[in-house]
Amino acid sequence: MHLPHMFDYPEHFQVVALADSHRPTLEAVGERYGVAFRTVDWRQVMAREDVDAVALLHGGSHYPTLVAALDAGKHVFVEKPMTWSLTEAYEVAERVRQSDRVVQVGYHKLYDPAFDYAKQQLRQMRDVGFGRITVLHPENQLGLSPHRIRRGDGLIDEGHIEPPAAEEVVASGLQGSYSDALRDDVNAALGERKDNAALRVAHGFLTVSVIHQIYMLYGFLGDPQRVVSTDIWRKGLSIHSVIDYGDDLHVTLDWHYLSHVKDYREEYAFYGHHDRVTMQLPAPYFRNFPSPVLIQSGDGELAWEKRVIVSYEEAFRLELTAFYENVRAGRQPQWGAVNDAVKHMGFIQQIVDAAR
Repeated sequence: MHLPHMFDYPEHFQVVALADSHRPTLEAVGERYGVAFRTVDWRQVMAREDVDAVALLHGGSHYPTLVAALDAGKHVFVEKPMTWSLTEAYEVAERVRQSDRVVQVGYHKLYDPAFDYAKQQLRQMRDVGFGRITVLHPENQLGLSPHRIRRGDGLIDEGHIEPPAAEEVVASGLQGSYSDALRDDVNAALGERKDNAALRVAHGFLTVSVIHQIYMLYGFLGDPQRVVSTDIWRKGLSIHSVIDYGDDLHVTLDWHYLSHVKDYREEYAFYGHHDRVTMQLPAPYFRNFPSPVLIQSGDGELAWEKRVIVSYEEAFRLELTAFYENVRAGRQPQWGAVNDAVKHMGFIQQIVDAAR
């Protein structure tokens, strides 16, 4: 979702180097976008003097590459999660504080114009008693089916891909949590419950997927007071948390992996005595799809509902152009700031600690 937008804005970005651990994919992407410098050693990109900023878009933990980028004096756009460890998140925040480099975390949903509109409507509500965040998440590959994706070795993915069985997803998540790169971070987060398989799987989903809903929660309402409770079932594929915001406001957060129904659902709903505001988001890889905002209220016997299409602007594009403007201005981002990412890592820890 990032490279196409970078090449749409040559006045903002000149991509001079690519790094990827898989040589065939690296060559395919380099040929597609005409980038001459390609390497399987990302350190070579950090060492280039003509690189002002790096985009860290790989999987796993971004801590090693992020620290190396700051040490090399680069501005950084880093995909979520910033780190897999709260300790490492604090270290990154301290390094950024001592640096003049801009670091922006990929929190693209906050750049959706519908978010600003929905937040304005939320602020105008006369009272808010209950919030509900719900995600029904099919297999991720189903959301990529509109695209033609080069994966190297001459392989191209397009069209419908049959999702794996739920048991395979659980096994894969568990295996990843025990990988050399993540095992210590996951063990530290889970503590005495590090051998709880469902909790390990859920922690992975919280870190790589539910993080979107967490930063949106903070974007809408600010810092919560505490996590009241967390329930995890279906071997870690279902997560339900109750969050206390004080002043008679609780929010529920539901995330459920439901593999085979090709219908991604994501909704942020806020309910009061007099008003209701709901924001609905499309599957994240459908470009330029709107995020409708529903407003409900009434007058005596009358009840009414308004459905607003705020914009067809692409959130991924807007966050990248915001990164460009932040670097030019020498300022840390409004959305996707490192200090916020630290808070969100701490909140994931609270959700895990509250799990029954």
